[in-house]
Amino acid sequence: MVKVYSFEGCPYCDKVKKYLAARGIAYEVHDIEENPEDAAECQRISGDLTVPVTTIDGKNFVLGFDKKKIDELLATA
Repeated sequence: MVKVYSFEGCPYCDKVKKYLAARGIAYEVHDIEENPEDAAECQRISGDLTVPVTTIDGKNFVLGFDKKKIDELLATA
């Protein structure tokens, strides 16, 4: 399961979501501004509230919009 921790109006968050959609990858959006539990989970995963944080397998994550790292994690999931 792919999860994207983000918030509305974040241009890099939008890039991640558009990239995943273009590749046909299903993902869940977790808005850290709207849901305190999502914010806490985002901080637990990355150690910060910087977004986007994309998790691929529940263990590894990508901070920001890094196509290469996203593709690497998708290939090993």
